[in-house]
Amino acid sequence: MWEQAMRIKAQPVRKLKTGSCTPKPQEKVVIPQEWALNDAQRSFIELMSDSNDK
Repeated sequence: MWEQAMRIKAQPVRKLKTGSCTPKPQEKVVIPQEWALNDAQRSFIELMSDSNDK
């Protein structure tokens, strides 16, 4: 069994191509006043939208 494993040739590793597309810049999230959110809800939405930018 060990002899069979030694006969296998190592395959070259394929290199990945770098992406040629660049992402579009995203607009800042604006929370409308009509939603009538409290401060905790508003800050949570802002926190989630900021974490996606990083």
